[in-house]
Amino acid sequence: PAHPYTKGLLNSIPRLDQKGQSLYAIQGLPPSLLRIPSGCAFNPRCDRVQDVCHTELPRLVPVLDAEGADLPGRRSACHFWKETLHG
Repeated sequence: PAHPYTKGLLNSIPRLDQKGQSLYAIQGLPPSLLRIPSGCAFNPRCDRVQDVCHTELPRLVPVLDAEGADLPGRRSACHFWKETLHG
């Protein structure tokens, strides 16, 4: 995943090999649709949040692999998609 929210959703899927362990949950609550935060709407719940996330709406950009090649059909709207995808 190239967005922290997508990564969080995938990490929350129960797995048979982790039976009896606590499930991962994205912290906080989704924002009210009447009061969407400025910048990235996910910023109140994101573990990668930085100042830019509160002020600038991230653009939807092509996702590239580690060598810089386009991954067809993959896009991300996160200021830190590279760090999320490549670790």
